[in-house]
Amino acid sequence: MESTCFYMKIKPEGKKDYINIHKKGNVWNEVLENIKNAGFEKMKIYMLDNYAVVYVEAENISKAFEYLGKQPATPKWSEATAAFMDTQPDYDSEEVVKYLECLFDFEHGVQK
Repeated sequence: MESTCFYMKIKPEGKKDYINIHKKGNVWNEVLENIKNAGFEKMKIYMLDNYAVVYVEAENISKAFEYLGKQPATPKWSEATAAFMDTQPDYDSEEVVKYLECLFDFEHGVQK
């Protein structure tokens, strides 16, 4: 299982909208199904000021993002959120997002 973390910059005036669209019941069912079908086991979004910090787990993160990039709902979701985001994943690039370097990894009582 792979895991990683990345961030996206949210426009200050769009932070409330970004938070609202991600509340339970507001994310489109098609988007949730695509995340599941892509192979993501976990996806969590945390806010730090105007940055969305995203944590994901999947067997193969590159393949999971590749799958998402091919789904019809992905550009529609990007369009729906573009008004309040400064950065979004680029599914047509080699590096879909800018990953954060993992400095400390502790799981099940052991530092990895």
